[in-house]
Amino acid sequence: MALIDNLRRVTHRLLRSHPRAPARSHSDPLPPVIDPSPRQEINQDSADATVDKGVSGEKSVATMSSEELWAFENRDAASINRASDRSEAQADERQDVTTSLSFPLHWTSATESWNYLFDVSIACELLAPRPDDLILDFAAGTCWATELLARVAVRTISVDLSLEMMRRGRERLGADRRLVFRDEAEFVVARGQALPFADDTFDGVLCLNALHHLPSYAAALREIRRVLKPGGRAVFSEPGTAHAVQPLSQFRMREESVLEKSVSLPLIRRLAMEAGFSRITVVPLRSPSAYAFEYGGTPDDDALLRQMWDETVRRAPGEHARFVLHNGDDPPSDTLLPADKLVGRLNADIVLENISAAVRVGQPFTDRLRITNTGDLTWKARGRRFGGQVTCGLKICDAGGEVLREDLGRTGLPRDVMPGEEIEIEMTVAGDLPAGRYGLCYDMVVEGVTWFEFQGSPCPRRSLEVLS
Repeated sequence: MALIDNLRRVTHRLLRSHPRAPARSHSDPLPPVIDPSPRQEINQDSADATVDKGVSGEKSVATMSSEELWAFENRDAASINRASDRSEAQADERQDVTTSLSFPLHWTSATESWNYLFDVSIACELLAPRPDDLILDFAAGTCWATELLARVAVRTISVDLSLEMMRRGRERLGADRRLVFRDEAEFVVARGQALPFADDTFDGVLCLNALHHLPSYAAALREIRRVLKPGGRAVFSEPGTAHAVQPLSQFRMREESVLEKSVSLPLIRRLAMEAGFSRITVVPLRSPSAYAFEYGGTPDDDALLRQMWDETVRRAPGEHARFVLHNGDDPPSDTLLPADKLVGRLNADIVLENISAAVRVGQPFTDRLRITNTGDLTWKARGRRFGGQVTCGLKICDAGGEVLREDLGRTGLPRDVMPGEEIEIEMTVAGDLPAGRYGLCYDMVVEGVTWFEFQGSPCPRRSLEVLS
C-alpha cells in the first residue's frame, strides 16, 4: 500500500507540474495563457471522469443505426445546427496576421509550439511521403503543415473554408526564399465535405486538428477516400473523446458558433470502413509532458514507468486520437521511399564478368557486370525530380584508397529490378584519367540519396593501369 500511495503522490505531482490546455485546431485563435501556479491543482478522479465522459456507447457503435451514429457523433456539439460554416472561417481570420504567418513558432504560442511539432512529427512519420508526392493539407488553416511539407520536397495542395487563410498561406510560403518550389504550392477554398478534386488525385492526405470541426465525419471521410490514390494514406491528429466537453470548446460553440466535437476511435473506424478504407492504424500516445518525471533508478521508478504506460493506454484515446486510414495495400517498397526508409534494405551482389586491366591515356574502356538485387526493395530505373533511381557507379581511388572521382562510368538500369532478380550491364568509362595506377570500386547508388556501400553492401574492387 505504501508503494501505491507513493505512486499516486508522484503522479499527482506530475499532473500539477504539467497542466494541459484543451486541444484545438491548428488554425484557431490562441487560447488564454494558462497560469501554471499550484492553485490549478487537478483532481485525478475528476480528470478521469472528464476523459471518460462521452465514451459510453463506443463499444456498441458497430451495431448502431445511421441515426444513432449521427446522434453519438454530435452528442456534445451544441453548435451542430448552425446556419452556415462562415463562423468557422471568421474564427480563424480573427487571428493576428503576424501570428498566422509564424504559427506555431511564435512567441504568443510558445507554450504550445513543442506539442504541435510533436504532433506533426508523428503524423509525417506515419504519412511517410516520398519526395515529389502530392499531399492534400486538409483544412489547412494557417498552412504551417504545408510549409513543413514543402521543406522536405513534397508538393502540396492546401484546402480550407477561408479565402483569407489561403491568402495568408500563400504569403507564408512566399516569404521564405529557401523554399525552392514554393511557387508550385496551390491553395484552394472549399468545404471538406465537397472537395473540388478528381478521384485518385493525392498520394496522401494530412489533417491536423481539424476533422473535429466538420459537421459530418462520414461525409468528410468519403471525400478524403475518393481523392486518395490506391495505396495512399490519410493521417489525422485530433483531440479525443473529452474534447467537446472542455470549457474552451463549450465557450467557442456558445459564443462563436464554432463546431467542436469529440473524436471517438471506434466511431471513426466504422465510418472509415463504410467509406471504403481498408484498415486503421492508431498511435496510443499522450502529449510529451505527460511522460516527464524525475528518474532515480529505483524499483519505485520502474513501477512508475509501468504505471505511466498503463495510464497512456487508458487515457490517450480520450486526450488524443492519432490515426491513419489506409486506402488499400501500401505501394510496393522501392527506392523512391524516403531516405530513412531505405536504411538496411539496400544490398547488391556485383560480379565482374569482363574487365580491362590496362588502357592507354584517352582510351575509354567497357566492363561487363552481373548484378543481383539481394535486398528487399525494388530498384527503380527511373526516379523523380529529386532522384530515387538506381544506377551502377564507379569510384576511382588512388593507390592509398582515397576516392578521386565518382562521376565516371555511371550506368543506369535497363529496367526496374525486383528483389532476387539478376541483370547484366555494360559500363563504359570515358578516357579521362591521367597515366598512373588506380583502384576501382564498383557500387550501386540511389541517386540523390546514398551509395549501397554506406548501407553495408559489399563492393568488388580491382586495379587499373593507365599507360601513357
